Amino acid sequence: MAGKKIKLLVVDDEKDICNFVKLLFKKEGFLVYSALSGVKAVQLAKKVKPQVALLDVHLKTGITGLEVLKQLRESLPSCRCVMVTWDKAQEKIKEAKALGAVSYLTKPLTTNQLIKVVERVTKNIERENK
Repeated sequence: MAGKKIKLLVVDDEKDICNFVKLLFKKEGFLVYSALSGVKAVQLAKKVKPQVALLDVHLKTGITGLEVLKQLRESLPSCRCVMVTWDKAQEKIKEAKALGAVSYLTKPLTTNQLIKVVERVTKNIERENK
């Protein structure tokens, strides 16, 4: 499976969503970490060095998901960031892509959609590491 031993960071300010996504990807064979705020996400990422991060664009407190994206790309340039949000505004999508997001998913979405995007990203990482 593509997800074996890949470190995944899930960042969402809703605890239930974090826990659900964490469980979903653990079952897929990923090493999953989660953070409920942007500041904690950046601190945790520097410590565990994930290969993939799922970031909510709109975090309720502290820094935004886009700021997390910017900081992760600066401190961990090999980390692939996927934005997950309800915000379909074209300017947010353009900003996220300009900051280095590899994908931008809008809610509602299915678990299959989420898994497929993360598997595609991990396959690209595995191809690059060969």
